Amino acid sequence: MRTKVARRHQITIPEKIRKKTEISVGNILDISYEHGKIQVEKVDESWDKVMKETKGAWDKHPQFKEMMMQSK
Repeated sequence: MRTKVARRHQITIPEKIRKKTEISVGNILDISYEHGKIQVEKVDESWDKVMKETKGAWDKHPQFKEMMMQSK
């Protein structure tokens, strides 16, 4: 599916994808860029809460350390 970048650099997620992924107004999305591709993922609120509550506990884990470095 294709979408157009609007004047304020906003995009519309097509309805078919919104329904399939259960994305609705107010949801948090994680956007990343890797290997020439933009990736958009819905952030599960419970997962986000767990990550905030355990911040620092995962610093030495290679995967989470890389994720934290990318988010800064």
